[in-house]
Amino acid sequence: MKNRSISSRTAKRHPFLVLGTLALFVLSASPSQASTFGINAHVPLDPIADEIVEAGITWVRVDFEWMVIEPERDAYSWQRYDRLIDRLEARGLRIYASFGSTPGWATSGSAFSGVPKDSTEWQEFCYLVASRYRGRVDAWGIWNEPNLPRFWEGTRTQYLEILLLPAIEAIRTADPGALICAPDLAHLSTYDWADWLTAVIQRAGGAIDIVTHHVYPSYGRASEITYDLDQKPDLPLSSPSVRDLLRDTGWWGRPFWLTETGIETEEYSENRQATFYENLLADWFGPHPEAGWMDRIFFYHMFDGPQPAPTSFGIIEDGAVLRRKPAFFAYQHFISEAEIDDAEIVAHAIPAFIGSDSMLEVSVTVRNTGTTTWTAASGHIFDLQTETYAWAIATELIGPDVEVPPGETHEFWIEVQAAPDLSGEPTREVTLEGRMILGNGHRFGDPLRLRIVQTDLPEPAVTLQPRSVTVREGSRTHFAIETHSESPVRYRWRRNSVELEDGEGITGSRTKWLRIRHVDQSLVGDFDCIVTNDAGSVFTLPARLSLGEVLPYRPTGRLSPN
Repeated sequence: MKNRSISSRTAKRHPFLVLGTLALFVLSASPSQASTFGINAHVPLDPIADEIVEAGITWVRVDFEWMVIEPERDAYSWQRYDRLIDRLEARGLRIYASFGSTPGWATSGSAFSGVPKDSTEWQEFCYLVASRYRGRVDAWGIWNEPNLPRFWEGTRTQYLEILLLPAIEAIRTADPGALICAPDLAHLSTYDWADWLTAVIQRAGGAIDIVTHHVYPSYGRASEITYDLDQKPDLPLSSPSVRDLLRDTGWWGRPFWLTETGIETEEYSENRQATFYENLLADWFGPHPEAGWMDRIFFYHMFDGPQPAPTSFGIIEDGAVLRRKPAFFAYQHFISEAEIDDAEIVAHAIPAFIGSDSMLEVSVTVRNTGTTTWTAASGHIFDLQTETYAWAIATELIGPDVEVPPGETHEFWIEVQAAPDLSGEPTREVTLEGRMILGNGHRFGDPLRLRIVQTDLPEPAVTLQPRSVTVREGSRTHFAIETHSESPVRYRWRRNSVELEDGEGITGSRTKWLRIRHVDQSLVGDFDCIVTNDAGSVFTLPARLSLGEVLPYRPTGRLSPN
């Protein structure tokens, strides 16, 4: 009999629980609309947020600016973004938050676009933000159009090593249930978009969940976007179509989002803008689409007016009175009529370690966020795969009498048979990737991507987790853990996802006992430890170090004479 005790209820403030080496992830709530359609909105206020809901749009891409949140080193201003997340969450919108804009104190280059002098400052910032809004932001983007000097003064290598990879480490630690998106490139051959995208996929494709991209037309026609993405011939000395590049880099079949596109009404007219929306949506999401492999689309922009600079890309004229342009109604009508397959991963329970020739039965709970009903006859199934043919994976089909209408969830049970041996290796890392799939092979919805360890060696166990402490400034403190392992253990302590080294008041960063000799504001944060033995690594729960007054111990009652 199958154990169906895994809960699919939403736990927004606690998106995952660690149960030994079994991780139970419970992700965010579903919106009431289909999840395919998005809009860019920077930092929308209440009236604009209401208009997003009225249009039927479900996803909103917003800016999370480092220079606004941390205008001075270790001095944070959260009010703007606390209100923003509350505002969007209250309306059931799914949030794609895009990190960017270097503060002047953090760079020797230009404020906004300069290269951080210390990548650990950037990594800690990403950790603090993702931790604060954990379970409430669905997806995090890592910089905007880094191939354009106006947004990023650094090189492609600096983007990868200083921005992208440290941010991924921080977000995975702070909010493992969130999607990670990159690189949001500007589709301009003069700024080497193809080389940039190839490098990002080759260097970080195993760590990101979504490839994101920006394409604008030169002459205001939707067909230009479809041509650049899907139909451009691969000719010598010319940049390829995005489709061909995704095939060449091995990304094909994994999620792709178009996160900026649009035209200005001052240049083309309001009716031309509405036609652009209608034609592009029909090309990609209509009943007979020109192409069908784009998973989400985010038009630019929700409103005109004083954004970073005034534009007329908006589908709302933002003045004393909000006025909906024809493109607003075109987008609203298409969303209301579209038949879309879409899905959100709600929960999964998959172990971090698996033995050779082991048979496991795992579950993945998926919510239908499209407009079609899933049935056995329609061929809807959750498809889990690995990169190795030595594993066997079989998914339980939807029952013949079962229907999963929009808004409902279904728990797919999957049998995973590990390879019979490790071919002389002590351990092997295996990537599991899953998405919903139709009988015709079309993949859709949010992805599930996990790395698990196949090993016959006993993994380390943390028997005592580190405890949070509150101490006076200038005092000493420590964090300690206890572990059990049948092979030698190595320890790596981290603060806010950044690995620590002995020195400057810290000792024991490579032992089970981390000592801090002089606590100050710069050390406040979350401390955890990576515990590694011959089988692999496990992570402790985070422990918080806070500054404050420590109350003396006072007994609350008499001691018993016995």
